[in-house]
Amino acid sequence: MSIWSVLGIEPTDDLSDIKRAYARKLKTARPDRDPQGYQRLREAFEGAKLAAEISAQNNFIEEFEATEDATSSPWKMQIHVEPLTQNTPVIDTSLEQEIRLTDTVTDIINGLMDDETEGLKRLRSTLSGDVLQNLRLREVFSQELAAQLCEREGLYSALLMKVSEVMGWEIEHYQPEGISSQRLAALHDQIEKTGANYYWSQLAKKYQGSALDRQRLRLLTVEGARLPWWAKWIPDFLTPLNKELSHIRMHFPSLLPRVNSQLVNSLAETRLALTWGTVFLTGFWLVLIMLGTHDDPNRWRDRIALILLVGIFIQGYSLLEQRLRYRQGIMVMIESGCSLLAMAVLVRILLGFFETFKPDAGNLQMAVTNYGVLSVVGFFVLWMMAPKKWKWYAVPLNAMVMLVSFPWYLMARASGMAGVVTFVLLVGIYSLLIAFGIR
Repeated sequence: MSIWSVLGIEPTDDLSDIKRAYARKLKTARPDRDPQGYQRLREAFEGAKLAAEISAQNNFIEEFEATEDATSSPWKMQIHVEPLTQNTPVIDTSLEQEIRLTDTVTDIINGLMDDETEGLKRLRSTLSGDVLQNLRLREVFSQELAAQLCEREGLYSALLMKVSEVMGWEIEHYQPEGISSQRLAALHDQIEKTGANYYWSQLAKKYQGSALDRQRLRLLTVEGARLPWWAKWIPDFLTPLNKELSHIRMHFPSLLPRVNSQLVNSLAETRLALTWGTVFLTGFWLVLIMLGTHDDPNRWRDRIALILLVGIFIQGYSLLEQRLRYRQGIMVMIESGCSLLAMAVLVRILLGFFETFKPDAGNLQMAVTNYGVLSVVGFFVLWMMAPKKWKWYAVPLNAMVMLVSFPWYLMARASGMAGVVTFVLLVGIYSLLIAFGIR
């Protein structure tokens, strides 16, 4: 093996790189544990150091000769360079101190990972010791501490902040003190890696409650696992997988290579998946429509119209939005058309309300004037009440979607006796809306 293979680095004349490589290898080739390995490492280090010195001397001679040839001075000085002795160089005391500091840093980091309080206590004690009163050794210690933390799995943000406070790195600044911005970026990468590994390990615990949960875990983590045909028809089976994938993409993108690519493709291609919200709202509105039109002379005509209307606002619009989300022009036309339809339904409910509770005002004619006035007034009322994120032309549409979907959002937060009372009240209120609408 060459000296560079023993040191584990590429050939270089940088003495600091050679020293760092020697210090790293010395951890596994101690004289008391592996005498032969230590002797081999020592010889490799001495050879690399000698090669670096020879290279530095040759570079100096070449630069001097090039400069002298360029000047062409008649008064050329004869430079005599003593050849380097072939005696084995002795490792200086400063290098031995740096090696001991490397071991000290490793012990401190091990202590920080085992017991944060004791590790910080030892770090403060080491900084206040006699050895680190030497500014050069203190700088070596600081850089080595940052370098080893960059490579230590399990580093978390709170620990880095406390170490930074002790060391005076001031990592909250764009330009930190004591370490480079590149080293700070490496530290943050290690923190992100620690968080990602912890999140990934928690998935195995999170999805162990039932057979469906274990199936979700398999689909998420086993490469090549295919989505079964029945997955779309189990209410909310795919919802947790979509949430986990979105969370990973947003917070832990480094985990994406571990996610089953087959699942990612299947979720991207799935447009319709059953949810408990869809099941509840479908059953809720079917029951209401059947009960609300029981005495209607044109019950089947009105039932079909109401089912189509509710279906549009429960599921139909969301499907169109998924399929046409990249075609903004068509989506604007669809949202505007659905808003007009929603406004017409809301006005029809208001007209039915007026006819029921204000008969003395005369019969309101279902004319363009009545629909126009109520539509304009109703639109501005909804627009003033709507959240800012709603587009102005989609305000009636969003209001109708909320009106149709509200029973599920309310029932999802109710439980026990409160859930029963809430359900009865919802049935009564929405039955009146249907009655007003078909009057």
